[in-house]
Amino acid sequence: MAQAKLEAMVYLQETHKKKWIRSQFLTSSKVNYVTNNLAESFNNWIKPEKGKHLDDLMDTIRQKILIKWNHRKRVVRTFEGKILPHIVKKLREDSFNLNIEVITSSLEGVAEVCAKRDSSFRFVVDLGNRTCSCNAWQGSGIPYKHAIAYITSIPGAKLEDHVDEYFSIQKFKEAYAGSVLCIPDKSMWPKATHGFFMHPPLLKSTAGRRKNRMKGALEGGSGKKKKKHECPICHELGHHWYTCKNGDPADIAAMEAERGLLKKR
Repeated sequence: MAQAKLEAMVYLQETHKKKWIRSQFLTSSKVNYVTNNLAESFNNWIKPEKGKHLDDLMDTIRQKILIKWNHRKRVVRTFEGKILPHIVKKLREDSFNLNIEVITSSLEGVAEVCAKRDSSFRFVVDLGNRTCSCNAWQGSGIPYKHAIAYITSIPGAKLEDHVDEYFSIQKFKEAYAGSVLCIPDKSMWPKATHGFFMHPPLLKSTAGRRKNRMKGALEGGSGKKKKKHECPICHELGHHWYTCKNGDPADIAAMEAERGLLKKR
């Protein structure tokens, strides 16, 4: 009984996890994750180029996007079917070992499903409106396990027909239908004439441009507290031995003598 309750609790937490991360987002935005992976990937992508001047950096980013854009155009030509291959693969993997039972369904495409491990958790799936009471389907646009269980119970039904068009091959083609302009090298760019010359600002030399992304407090960045230095004389924090006011003068004199010997060596 205790094991069954534990499994039911884990199942409930897993189901409502997707609700929480999408609670402040509109369901029209079809995405099944909320992370900063995109920013980190882009930062790592241009990391070797960050030391360049601004105009050279922007030109390099444009060129990298041009290469990536053309690669995506070539890739989409190999796709077949209606939905992107990695989404089809995910749906097929999710359809195995669901452990979900369809209690009842109607001709209107509405069903009540529950987990076999505990029938107290029930969800309503509506195929016509592509919704589930767990909110995972309408948030991501991809059928979640409750909807998958219902769809696979219908003879002849295909999971691909119930995926949002955002993940269709046609939308992928439209996303990369345009083109990134090709331009010659910097020596052939037109010279601007403003009637005056703008000198660069006078700056002090610094350590250089930061290449690593600055992490937030929740990622263990600036939120971490720095450890204070401990004085070896009085063992208090926040000062060094040569500024110590509470320590034994004999100990301070010994430290100074040792420091003088080290300098002579």
